[in-house]
Amino acid sequence: MAAPALLSAPPPPPPMEEDGLTSHVAPTPTPPPSKRGFLRGRPPIRVTSEFDSERQLFSHRISCRVLNGLAKLRLRVHHGAAGGAPTPEVALMGRNFSAVVDTASRGAVLRGTADLAGSLHLSAAHNTKNYQNGEQSYIHIGCSTHCLSISCDHEYDDSTVSCIHMDRYFQLKYNSRKEGQGEVAVTTNLGDSPCKIELSSLVPPDGLPRATFLFPNGEVSVKEKKLDEGEKILSVNGIVKSHILNGVCTALYNDNMMNIKYRYKDDELSFIPSLTLPSNSLSFAFKRQLTPSDKFSYRYHFDTNYWSAVYKQKASKHVKWKAGYGSDERLGWASVWVGDAGGKTKEAPLKTKVQLMIKVPQNNIRNSTVVFRVKKRWDF
Repeated sequence: MAAPALLSAPPPPPPMEEDGLTSHVAPTPTPPPSKRGFLRGRPPIRVTSEFDSERQLFSHRISCRVLNGLAKLRLRVHHGAAGGAPTPEVALMGRNFSAVVDTASRGAVLRGTADLAGSLHLSAAHNTKNYQNGEQSYIHIGCSTHCLSISCDHEYDDSTVSCIHMDRYFQLKYNSRKEGQGEVAVTTNLGDSPCKIELSSLVPPDGLPRATFLFPNGEVSVKEKKLDEGEKILSVNGIVKSHILNGVCTALYNDNMMNIKYRYKDDELSFIPSLTLPSNSLSFAFKRQLTPSDKFSYRYHFDTNYWSAVYKQKASKHVKWKAGYGSDERLGWASVWVGDAGGKTKEAPLKTKVQLMIKVPQNNIRNSTVVFRVKKRWDF
């Protein structure tokens, strides 16, 4: 009996005949070779360096994706051009969590969120104590569903608990602190209309409760206010918005002062006049898109005669420049950006952006200054 052939492969099966047509099985495509070679498996790294001559400050940032792209690891370092100790910051950020550690101040901020069973949402945050710059430590824990929200904040020896119970027509808010001061608010809908009424008061009460009427185009509130002389008066505040002549008109009333602002904007023109009463202070802002690459903006205050103007032009994808003047500082300036810092990593792994600005005071031209900023990015 002959020995089986070990080195020769069996012949391919004949093609299948179906209705006179030959049916072939498509071969499995061979994946292209990796472009990274021996760097396969290493997360892509982005390095960005920036220098600001006005602040004499260097900024460096290194970031990369870790945990199969679920999180980003970032390192920031700032230091002055004249020397001094650098201030590094390390951060690990994901979709539902983040940890930022400031090594210079020995402080850290931890945050996290999670969606539990059904509609239950849990959030927590913690900031460690920082004695060097006076920041206070705190712990925050929150839990919310469609009809109930509870949060607790602990800051040193003080704690605040907030509860919000909601349904179709009724809302209840309550805040309390360990020192005995809190606030309670009740909100109710007016039937099936979108309007609401809210009553809120301090606990223990310190006067009349505050009443707020909320409607789709704004809100109006009435509260008791204590003057410096000890007299109590009723203070009315509110904001109303309305669409008029293809624009939006906003009226804001606060402490016996009213500001009326109108904003009109289309694809080429933006016009924003503003009037403040009773001081009769009038100002307006004007923006015009002259061409797809040219834009001009102007602002004028009638009560002070201050004005400013800025002209911007995008000469090309990599060259942008603008010039302007402000009468309040009597300063003219011009700047140009060269380079495009945007774009995807695969398209351009190296990006450089340079800004050059010239500031010329009107009173003393000899005190003109030149400011430049350089930003460079490497993608490995």
